[in-house]
Amino acid sequence: MRRPRLWIRIAIGFLALLIYAWSWRMVGVDLGKFVEPQAARRAREIFTAFITPEILVPERGLQRVEGALQVPCAAGSVPEEMTIGEGPRLFFPSCAASGERIRVRGEGFRPNSEVVVRWRFAPSPQLPLGGELLAGRTRTDAVGNFTLEVEIRPLLAQEGGARLQAEARWEGQWQVSPALIRTLELMLQTIFLALMATTLATLIAAPLSFLAARNITARGPVGTAVYYLVRTMFNVVRSIEPLVVAAIFATWVGFGPFAGVLALTVATVVNLGKLFSEVVETIDPGPVEALTATGANPLQVIRYAVIPQITLPFLAFIIYHWDINIRISTVVGFVGGGGIGYQLKLWIDQTDYHRAGTAVWAIVAVVSAMDYISARLREAIR
Repeated sequence: MRRPRLWIRIAIGFLALLIYAWSWRMVGVDLGKFVEPQAARRAREIFTAFITPEILVPERGLQRVEGALQVPCAAGSVPEEMTIGEGPRLFFPSCAASGERIRVRGEGFRPNSEVVVRWRFAPSPQLPLGGELLAGRTRTDAVGNFTLEVEIRPLLAQEGGARLQAEARWEGQWQVSPALIRTLELMLQTIFLALMATTLATLIAAPLSFLAARNITARGPVGTAVYYLVRTMFNVVRSIEPLVVAAIFATWVGFGPFAGVLALTVATVVNLGKLFSEVVETIDPGPVEALTATGANPLQVIRYAVIPQITLPFLAFIIYHWDINIRISTVVGFVGGGGIGYQLKLWIDQTDYHRAGTAVWAIVAVVSAMDYISARLREAIR
Protein backbone atom coordinates (compact mmCIF):
# COMPACT_ATOMS: atom_id res chain seq x y z
CA MET A 1 0.00 0.00 0.00
CA ARG A 2 1.43 3.35 -1.08
CA ARG A 3 1.90 6.03 1.54
CA PRO A 4 0.28 9.44 0.92
CA ARG A 5 2.52 11.99 -0.66
CA LEU A 6 4.36 14.38 1.61
CA TRP A 7 2.38 17.44 0.54
CA ILE A 8 -0.89 15.62 1.24
CA ARG A 9 0.24 14.78 4.77
CA ILE A 10 1.38 18.36 5.31
CA ALA A 11 -1.96 19.67 4.06
CA ILE A 12 -3.88 17.30 6.36
CA GLY A 13 -1.73 18.31 9.33
CA PHE A 14 -2.19 22.00 8.56
CA LEU A 15 -5.96 21.54 8.20
CA ALA A 16 -6.13 19.68 11.54
CA LEU A 17 -4.09 22.44 13.20
CA LEU A 18 -6.41 25.06 11.74
CA ILE A 19 -9.49 23.20 12.99
CA TYR A 20 -8.10 22.90 16.53
CA ALA A 21 -7.03 26.54 16.59
CA TRP A 22 -10.49 27.63 15.49
CA SER A 23 -12.08 25.29 18.06
CA TRP A 24 -9.86 26.74 20.79
CA ARG A 25 -11.03 30.21 19.87
CA MET A 26 -14.70 29.27 19.50
CA VAL A 27 -14.99 27.67 22.95
CA GLY A 28 -13.06 30.50 24.61
CA VAL A 29 -10.37 28.42 26.33
CA ASP A 30 -8.64 30.57 28.96
CA LEU A 31 -6.22 28.57 31.11
CA GLY A 32 -5.29 31.71 33.02
CA LYS A 33 -8.62 31.58 34.85
CA PHE A 34 -7.38 28.56 36.81
CA VAL A 35 -4.72 30.65 38.56
CA GLU A 36 -6.65 33.88 39.11
CA PRO A 37 -6.57 34.52 42.91
CA GLN A 38 -10.29 35.16 43.23
CA ALA A 39 -11.28 32.15 41.12
CA ALA A 40 -8.80 29.89 42.91
CA ARG A 41 -10.04 31.02 46.31
CA ARG A 42 -13.65 30.44 45.28
CA ALA A 43 -12.82 27.00 43.90
CA ARG A 44 -11.02 26.11 47.14
CA GLU A 45 -14.04 27.16 49.21
CA ILE A 46 -16.42 25.11 47.06
CA PHE A 47 -14.13 22.06 47.04
CA THR A 48 -13.68 22.22 50.81
CA ALA A 49 -17.45 22.43 51.29
CA PHE A 50 -18.07 19.47 48.99
CA ILE A 51 -15.60 17.21 50.80
CA THR A 52 -17.06 18.13 54.20
CA PRO A 53 -20.73 17.17 53.84
CA GLU A 54 -23.29 18.06 56.47
CA ILE A 55 -23.79 14.78 58.34
CA LEU A 56 -24.20 15.78 61.99
CA VAL A 57 -25.20 19.20 63.29
CA PRO A 58 -25.63 20.52 66.83
CA GLU A 59 -29.15 21.16 68.03
CA ARG A 60 -29.68 24.92 67.75
CA GLY A 61 -32.18 27.10 69.54
CA LEU A 62 -33.22 30.73 69.33
CA GLN A 63 -35.33 33.03 71.49
CA ARG A 64 -35.89 36.62 70.40
CA VAL A 65 -37.97 39.43 71.93
CA GLU A 66 -37.99 43.10 70.95
CA GLY A 67 -39.93 46.28 71.66
CA ALA A 68 -39.78 50.01 70.88
CA LEU A 69 -38.13 52.60 73.14
CA GLN A 70 -38.65 56.35 72.59
CA VAL A 71 -35.69 58.77 72.86
CA PRO A 72 -36.11 61.33 74.35
CA CYS A 73 -39.27 61.21 76.39
CA ALA A 74 -42.12 63.44 75.29
CA ALA A 75 -42.57 66.66 77.25
CA GLY A 76 -44.30 66.01 80.55
CA SER A 77 -44.24 62.21 80.19
CA VAL A 78 -42.84 59.87 82.84
CA PRO A 79 -41.03 56.65 81.85
CA GLU A 80 -42.99 53.54 82.73
CA GLU A 81 -41.65 50.02 82.72
CA MET A 82 -43.04 48.04 79.79
CA THR A 83 -43.48 44.30 79.50
CA ILE A 84 -42.71 42.87 76.05
CA GLY A 85 -43.47 39.28 75.06
CA GLU A 86 -45.57 36.41 76.37
CA GLY A 87 -43.07 33.53 76.66
CA PRO A 88 -39.65 35.06 77.12
CA ARG A 89 -40.31 38.62 78.36
CA LEU A 90 -38.42 41.91 78.38
CA PHE A 91 -38.86 44.74 80.90
CA PHE A 92 -37.50 48.24 80.19
CA PRO A 93 -38.69 51.89 80.38
CA SER A 94 -40.96 53.25 77.70
CA CYS A 95 -38.63 56.21 77.06
CA ALA A 96 -35.27 57.64 78.14
CA ALA A 97 -32.94 60.59 77.56
CA SER A 98 -29.73 60.54 75.54
CA GLY A 99 -26.74 59.52 77.70
CA GLU A 100 -28.96 57.94 80.35
CA ARG A 101 -28.40 54.35 81.48
CA ILE A 102 -31.47 52.14 81.73
CA ARG A 103 -31.97 48.72 83.23
CA VAL A 104 -33.19 45.93 80.95
CA ARG A 105 -34.54 42.77 82.55
CA GLY A 106 -35.42 39.47 80.94
CA GLU A 107 -37.45 36.53 82.23
CA GLY A 108 -38.37 33.15 80.80
CA PHE A 109 -35.30 32.73 78.60
CA ARG A 110 -33.31 29.51 78.38
CA PRO A 111 -31.26 29.03 81.57
CA ASN A 112 -27.50 29.50 81.43
CA SER A 113 -27.50 30.87 77.88
CA GLU A 114 -25.76 33.86 76.34
CA VAL A 115 -28.03 36.82 75.56
CA VAL A 116 -27.17 39.54 73.06
CA VAL A 117 -29.01 42.86 73.43
CA ARG A 118 -28.95 45.23 70.48
CA TRP A 119 -30.66 48.30 69.08
CA ARG A 120 -32.44 47.91 65.74
CA PHE A 121 -33.05 50.97 63.56
CA ALA A 122 -35.64 51.32 60.84
CA PRO A 123 -34.58 52.90 57.50
CA SER A 124 -34.31 56.71 57.77
CA PRO A 125 -32.56 59.61 55.98
CA GLN A 126 -29.52 59.11 58.23
CA LEU A 127 -29.64 55.29 57.89
CA PRO A 128 -31.18 54.50 54.47
CA LEU A 129 -30.79 50.75 55.00
CA GLY A 130 -31.54 50.73 58.70
CA GLY A 131 -29.07 48.98 60.95
CA GLU A 132 -28.14 47.45 64.28
CA LEU A 133 -26.05 48.61 67.24
CA LEU A 134 -24.78 46.31 69.96
CA ALA A 135 -26.06 47.33 73.39
CA GLY A 136 -24.47 44.59 75.50
CA ARG A 137 -24.05 40.91 76.28
CA THR A 138 -24.91 38.88 79.34
CA ARG A 139 -25.96 35.39 80.43
CA THR A 140 -29.16 34.10 81.95
CA ASP A 141 -29.13 32.61 85.42
CA ALA A 142 -30.27 29.13 86.45
CA VAL A 143 -33.95 30.04 86.02
CA GLY A 144 -33.59 31.96 82.73
CA ASN A 145 -33.53 35.56 84.01
CA PHE A 146 -31.01 38.33 83.35
CA THR A 147 -30.43 42.02 84.12
CA LEU A 148 -28.33 44.38 82.01
CA GLU A 149 -27.63 48.11 82.13
CA VAL A 150 -27.75 49.75 78.70
CA GLU A 151 -26.56 53.23 77.72
CA ILE A 152 -28.76 55.42 75.53
CA ARG A 153 -26.42 56.46 72.71
CA PRO A 154 -26.74 59.87 70.97
CA LEU A 155 -27.64 58.05 67.75
CA LEU A 156 -30.87 56.89 69.37
CA ALA A 157 -31.85 60.51 70.04
CA GLN A 158 -31.15 61.44 66.42
CA GLU A 159 -33.41 58.64 65.24
CA GLY A 160 -36.15 59.35 67.79
CA GLY A 161 -35.60 55.99 69.43
CA ALA A 162 -35.19 52.40 68.26
CA ARG A 163 -36.32 48.87 68.91
CA LEU A 164 -34.52 47.08 71.72
CA GLN A 165 -33.98 43.40 70.95
CA ALA A 166 -32.80 40.59 73.22
CA GLU A 167 -31.72 37.38 71.53
CA ALA A 168 -30.64 34.10 73.14
CA ARG A 169 -28.97 31.42 71.02
CA TRP A 170 -27.61 28.05 72.07
CA GLU A 171 -26.30 24.78 70.75
CA GLY A 172 -27.23 21.43 72.23
CA GLN A 173 -26.33 17.83 71.47
CA TRP A 174 -25.23 16.66 68.05
CA GLN A 175 -27.96 15.16 65.89
CA VAL A 176 -28.42 13.82 62.37
CA SER A 177 -28.50 16.65 59.87
CA PRO A 178 -31.89 17.42 58.25
CA ALA A 179 -29.96 17.59 54.97
CA LEU A 180 -28.81 13.99 55.42
CA ILE A 181 -32.33 12.80 56.22
CA ARG A 182 -33.68 14.63 53.17
CA THR A 183 -30.88 13.20 51.02
CA LEU A 184 -31.58 9.61 52.10
CA GLU A 185 -35.30 10.05 51.41
CA LEU A 186 -34.62 11.38 47.91
CA MET A 187 -31.99 8.73 47.17
CA LEU A 188 -34.59 6.07 47.97
CA GLN A 189 -37.01 7.90 45.67
CA THR A 190 -34.32 7.97 42.97
CA ILE A 191 -33.74 4.21 43.23
CA PHE A 192 -37.44 3.45 42.90
CA LEU A 193 -37.80 6.04 40.14
CA ALA A 194 -35.15 4.16 38.15
CA LEU A 195 -36.79 0.82 39.02
CA MET A 196 -40.21 1.94 37.77
CA ALA A 197 -38.75 3.38 34.58
CA THR A 198 -36.74 0.22 33.88
CA THR A 199 -39.74 -2.04 34.54
CA LEU A 200 -42.11 -0.07 32.30
CA ALA A 201 -39.46 0.16 29.60
CA THR A 202 -38.87 -3.60 29.71
CA LEU A 203 -42.57 -4.34 29.27
CA ILE A 204 -42.65 -2.11 26.18
CA ALA A 205 -39.22 -2.88 24.73
CA ALA A 206 -39.47 -6.68 24.91
CA PRO A 207 -42.31 -7.09 22.35
CA LEU A 208 -40.94 -4.26 20.18
CA SER A 209 -37.56 -5.98 20.03
CA PHE A 210 -39.05 -8.92 18.13
CA LEU A 211 -40.45 -6.50 15.54
CA ALA A 212 -36.96 -4.97 15.22
CA ALA A 213 -35.22 -8.35 14.77
CA ARG A 214 -34.48 -9.15 11.12
CA ASN A 215 -34.61 -12.91 11.54
CA ILE A 216 -38.09 -12.75 13.11
CA THR A 217 -39.91 -9.93 11.31
CA ALA A 218 -38.19 -9.21 7.97
CA ARG A 219 -40.08 -11.83 6.00
CA GLY A 220 -42.13 -10.53 3.12
CA PRO A 221 -42.90 -6.90 2.22
CA VAL A 222 -45.08 -6.18 5.25
CA GLY A 223 -42.65 -7.70 7.73
CA THR A 224 -39.72 -5.87 6.17
CA ALA A 225 -41.61 -2.56 6.33
CA VAL A 226 -42.41 -3.14 10.02
CA TYR A 227 -38.78 -4.04 10.71
CA TYR A 228 -37.43 -0.83 9.16
CA LEU A 229 -40.17 1.28 10.77
CA VAL A 230 -39.37 0.05 14.29
CA ARG A 231 -35.61 0.30 13.71
CA THR A 232 -35.98 3.87 12.46
CA MET A 233 -38.09 4.78 15.49
CA PHE A 234 -35.41 3.38 17.82
CA ASN A 235 -32.66 5.37 16.08
CA VAL A 236 -34.61 8.63 16.02
CA VAL A 237 -35.68 8.52 19.68
CA ARG A 238 -32.21 7.39 20.81
CA SER A 239 -30.79 10.58 19.29
CA ILE A 240 -32.84 12.72 21.73
CA GLU A 241 -31.10 13.36 25.04
CA PRO A 242 -32.96 12.21 28.19
CA LEU A 243 -32.56 15.75 29.56
CA VAL A 244 -34.64 17.12 26.68
CA VAL A 245 -37.30 14.45 27.18
CA ALA A 246 -37.36 15.16 30.93
CA ALA A 247 -37.81 18.89 30.32
CA ILE A 248 -40.75 18.15 28.01
CA PHE A 249 -42.46 15.85 30.51
CA ALA A 250 -41.77 18.26 33.39
CA THR A 251 -43.64 20.93 31.44
CA TRP A 252 -46.40 18.47 30.52
CA VAL A 253 -47.14 16.71 33.82
CA GLY A 254 -45.34 19.05 36.23
CA PHE A 255 -42.05 18.87 38.11
CA GLY A 256 -41.52 15.73 40.16
CA PRO A 257 -40.56 12.06 40.02
CA PHE A 258 -43.42 11.16 37.66
CA ALA A 259 -41.87 13.32 34.94
CA GLY A 260 -38.56 11.59 35.62
CA VAL A 261 -40.14 8.13 35.32
CA LEU A 262 -41.71 9.02 31.97
CA ALA A 263 -38.49 10.51 30.60
CA LEU A 264 -36.35 7.55 31.64
CA THR A 265 -38.97 5.12 30.35
CA VAL A 266 -38.84 6.66 26.88
CA ALA A 267 -35.03 6.66 26.86
CA THR A 268 -34.80 3.10 28.19
CA VAL A 269 -37.40 1.66 25.79
CA VAL A 270 -35.34 2.51 22.72
CA ASN A 271 -32.02 1.47 24.27
CA LEU A 272 -33.32 -1.85 25.57
CA GLY A 273 -35.30 -2.40 22.36
CA LYS A 274 -32.17 -2.09 20.26
CA LEU A 275 -30.12 -4.33 22.56
CA PHE A 276 -32.90 -6.91 22.83
CA SER A 277 -33.35 -7.03 19.04
CA GLU A 278 -29.62 -7.62 18.55
CA VAL A 279 -29.78 -10.50 21.03
CA VAL A 280 -32.74 -11.99 19.14
CA GLU A 281 -30.85 -11.69 15.84
CA THR A 282 -27.87 -13.67 17.23
CA ILE A 283 -29.82 -16.69 18.51
CA ASP A 284 -29.15 -20.19 17.22
CA PRO A 285 -31.41 -20.60 14.15
CA GLY A 286 -31.55 -24.38 14.55
CA PRO A 287 -34.49 -24.58 17.02
CA VAL A 288 -36.35 -21.91 15.03
CA GLU A 289 -36.00 -23.82 11.77
CA ALA A 290 -36.95 -27.10 13.42
CA LEU A 291 -40.16 -25.71 14.90
CA THR A 292 -41.01 -23.90 11.68
CA ALA A 293 -40.59 -27.16 9.75
CA THR A 294 -43.13 -28.84 12.02
CA GLY A 295 -45.72 -26.21 11.11
CA ALA A 296 -45.54 -24.10 14.29
CA ASN A 297 -46.93 -20.59 14.01
CA PRO A 298 -44.72 -17.51 14.71
CA LEU A 299 -45.94 -17.15 18.30
CA GLN A 300 -45.11 -20.78 19.04
CA VAL A 301 -41.68 -20.36 17.47
CA ILE A 302 -40.99 -17.34 19.68
CA ARG A 303 -42.32 -19.08 22.79
CA TYR A 304 -40.41 -22.37 22.47
CA ALA A 305 -37.39 -21.57 20.27
CA VAL A 306 -36.52 -17.92 20.90
CA ILE A 307 -37.42 -17.04 24.50
CA PRO A 308 -35.35 -19.85 26.12
CA GLN A 309 -32.27 -18.48 24.32
CA ILE A 310 -32.78 -14.81 25.19
CA THR A 311 -33.97 -14.92 28.81
CA LEU A 312 -30.56 -14.65 30.49
CA PRO A 313 -29.15 -11.96 28.14
CA PHE A 314 -32.36 -9.97 28.56
CA LEU A 315 -32.08 -10.12 32.36
CA ALA A 316 -28.45 -8.99 32.20
CA PHE A 317 -29.39 -5.96 30.09
CA ILE A 318 -32.33 -5.10 32.36
CA ILE A 319 -30.17 -5.12 35.49
CA TYR A 320 -27.46 -3.13 33.74
CA HIS A 321 -29.96 -0.48 32.62
CA TRP A 322 -31.42 -0.17 36.10
CA ASP A 323 -27.91 0.73 37.21
CA ILE A 324 -27.59 3.23 34.34
CA ASN A 325 -30.99 4.77 35.08
CA ILE A 326 -30.02 5.48 38.70
CA ARG A 327 -27.09 7.52 37.39
CA ILE A 328 -29.11 9.29 34.71
CA SER A 329 -31.97 10.07 37.10
CA THR A 330 -29.68 12.31 39.15
CA VAL A 331 -29.04 14.41 36.03
CA VAL A 332 -32.68 14.29 34.89
CA GLY A 333 -33.63 15.80 38.25
CA PHE A 334 -31.79 19.01 37.31
CA VAL A 335 -34.55 19.84 34.79
CA GLY A 336 -37.45 18.92 37.07
CA GLY A 337 -37.42 15.12 36.94
CA GLY A 338 -37.55 14.69 40.73
CA GLY A 339 -35.28 12.56 42.86
CA ILE A 340 -32.01 13.65 44.40
CA GLY A 341 -30.96 15.60 41.30
CA TYR A 342 -33.56 18.32 41.76
CA GLN A 343 -32.65 18.86 45.43
CA LEU A 344 -28.95 18.92 44.52
CA LYS A 345 -29.65 21.65 41.97
CA LEU A 346 -31.55 23.70 44.58
CA TRP A 347 -28.68 23.47 47.08
CA ILE A 348 -26.13 24.47 44.43
CA ASP A 349 -28.29 27.40 43.30
CA GLN A 350 -28.48 28.51 46.95
CA THR A 351 -24.65 28.14 47.25
CA ASP A 352 -25.29 25.71 50.11
CA TYR A 353 -22.30 23.58 49.14
CA HIS A 354 -22.02 21.62 52.40
CA ARG A 355 -25.52 20.23 51.87
CA ALA A 356 -24.81 19.76 48.17
CA GLY A 357 -21.76 17.75 49.21
CA THR A 358 -24.03 15.53 51.32
CA ALA A 359 -26.10 14.77 48.21
CA VAL A 360 -23.02 14.19 46.04
CA TRP A 361 -21.47 11.71 48.47
CA ALA A 362 -24.81 9.89 48.79
CA ILE A 363 -25.00 9.62 45.00
CA VAL A 364 -21.44 8.29 44.86
CA ALA A 365 -22.20 5.68 47.54
CA VAL A 366 -25.46 4.49 45.96
CA VAL A 367 -24.09 4.39 42.41
CA SER A 368 -21.01 2.46 43.57
CA ALA A 369 -23.15 -0.01 45.50
CA MET A 370 -25.56 -0.49 42.58
CA ASP A 371 -22.65 -0.95 40.18
CA TYR A 372 -21.24 -3.70 42.39
CA ILE A 373 -24.62 -5.37 42.93
CA SER A 374 -25.57 -5.28 39.25
CA ALA A 375 -22.17 -6.68 38.24
CA ARG A 376 -22.55 -9.59 40.67
CA LEU A 377 -26.11 -10.27 39.50
CA ARG A 378 -25.04 -10.28 35.86
CA GLU A 379 -22.26 -12.72 36.68
CA ALA A 380 -24.69 -14.95 38.56
CA ILE A 381 -27.14 -15.28 35.66
CA ARG A 382 -24.55 -15.97 32.97
